[in-house]
Amino acid sequence: KEINPDYIFHLAGISSPFFAENNKKLTFDVNVNGTENICKAALSLAESPKILIVSSSHVYGSPKYLPIDESHPLDGEGVYTKSRIAQEKLIEKYKNDLSIVVARSFNHTGAGQTDDFVVPKIVKHIIEIKKGSRDYLEIGDVSIKRDILDVRDVVRAYEMLIKQEGLAGSVFNICRGQSISLKQIIDHTKTKVGLLDLKLKVNQKFIKKNDPPDVVGSHDYLKKITGWEPEIRYDTMLDSIYDYLINKYSKKI
Repeated sequence: KEINPDYIFHLAGISSPFFAENNKKLTFDVNVNGTENICKAALSLAESPKILIVSSSHVYGSPKYLPIDESHPLDGEGVYTKSRIAQEKLIEKYKNDLSIVVARSFNHTGAGQTDDFVVPKIVKHIIEIKKGSRDYLEIGDVSIKRDILDVRDVVRAYEMLIKQEGLAGSVFNICRGQSISLKQIIDHTKTKVGLLDLKLKVNQKFIKKNDPPDVVGSHDYLKKITGWEPEIRYDTMLDSIYDYLINKYSKKI
């Protein structure tokens, strides 16, 4: 009430499916009940703010067709996914009283993301192999492909959506519309560091059962309404992560 915001970007949440599987109650408390707390707080204000709530492309589950658009069935499995589906269902009861737009964000990364996530992990570990502090890259199935955005494009989409009028109750995919394989990420990075011989070790625990070989989203609706398109190419995205990590290493030295 002291701040009286015009906009609320609700990104707080449990974002790791692996963590969620072992922490079901906490995941639902944060992702579902936490979202309801935001909605209730917004209703208590004299003038309700516009709210953007971040969901996830995980709600779709294994794609029944590609590219995945917003009308795709919500068939995702697992604790994390179920919490996001429950979050979206919860929002429906507030749609007549609050101006809420939902962003179903696909994978995204960028400089500063921790190596708990696969893209910065690959880049960091290849740098360490080049420097001699690591012997091999431990990875899952390198052939799988995913739609991955640079976080700067994602933030730009969020801002454009929340400032657009007349979108209350709408749902939008935030995605590139083009996938990339883990092998392509590895090949780009090892070329960047000048590493010709890279040892890979496949770890079965990194391979999910029934993991779809390719996931690509459609951002046609987002583009139609806001004019948004991704601006940062895959090579630029990967190079920014590389530059960030190299700078981080040099400061340690």
